[in-house]
Amino acid sequence: MKKNHRKHKNQGKKSGKRLVSLLIASAIFISGYVISDSRVNGQKGNPSNGRRKLLDPKVWGADHSGKPLLEYVQGDECLFCHRNDIGPTWQKNTHGVTVRHYADAPELKKMVDQQISLTAVADQIEYFLGSRHRIRFLKKEGYGKFAVMNAQAILSEPIPAVKFSGSQQPDFWDKDKFANRCAGCHATAVDSSTRAFSQFGLDCYSCHGVVDLNHSNDISLILLSKKRRNDPKVITSICAQCHLRGGKSRSTGMPYPDNFVAGDNLFRDFEVDFTKADDQQLNAGERHIWRNVRDVALYGDESITCLNCHQVHSNSSFKHRRVLRTPLCSECHLGDGYKKVKPYTVHSSLCEY
Repeated sequence: MKKNHRKHKNQGKKSGKRLVSLLIASAIFISGYVISDSRVNGQKGNPSNGRRKLLDPKVWGADHSGKPLLEYVQGDECLFCHRNDIGPTWQKNTHGVTVRHYADAPELKKMVDQQISLTAVADQIEYFLGSRHRIRFLKKEGYGKFAVMNAQAILSEPIPAVKFSGSQQPDFWDKDKFANRCAGCHATAVDSSTRAFSQFGLDCYSCHGVVDLNHSNDISLILLSKKRRNDPKVITSICAQCHLRGGKSRSTGMPYPDNFVAGDNLFRDFEVDFTKADDQQLNAGERHIWRNVRDVALYGDESITCLNCHQVHSNSSFKHRRVLRTPLCSECHLGDGYKKVKPYTVHSSLCEY
């Protein structure tokens, strides 16, 4: 019995040593992996995801870059069925008023008429670009084209003020700026060869893509519907096509993707620098977008998407108060309770404000 006891005791010591050695070797291997994986393609590693191999955002899905525009069901047709749930609020939704005709924005038309500096050109202004804080003035310039005036109204001031770029008077209409900078996020179905849009503003197609006409019997057939199991990568691509400012199309060089269709992989055509997710010079509002998109696209962290916090049709971010606290919250909120919001101002060289 004593011999067997000593034998088992010696075997236990040997097993313990082997286990310790194995744990040490594993730790060394993992540490080496984390260090070697901290930067891939120049992208900065995320401490919370450091033990995951960084993904190539371009490998999944397909895209429509360089292909003809698709036929799609227009919003007017959608409203036949959605006139009671979406129709009443869409004209007040920030996504629905990215571009408005002056007849649909009487308050802005009145503001223009009250600006002495715009008296000479007020009757030329046909459309307004923007909504809450700043407004740009547009006029039609042929099919699917707008010209942009060298002025913008700042609505966030107590008394709306008009500021000019270049000279101090409205003496210039830029015929190319909207097509080259704005069309991708303020119009629908932009033809990359002509840079002409099929509809001004954002139509249902921008977020829901080509719809299956049988969706009236099965709404799970529609992208982003409540009954569809939406892929977080697809959700992120849809929102990032406009909200991830600072990238460019690989095929056209434009600051917006080429012929993106909801359901596509945005990053097959849209090239971005994910290091901006850690850029402390970027305002908190923009940085939290970059961080979330990076986490989904580069780290494969699909726990949080835009739709966890934002309700597009109801134009609300109320849901984000119910989301479990995550490191992403610290981009905009202060303290452990996340009750205080960091003060910040959004600036964009692309959008000129």
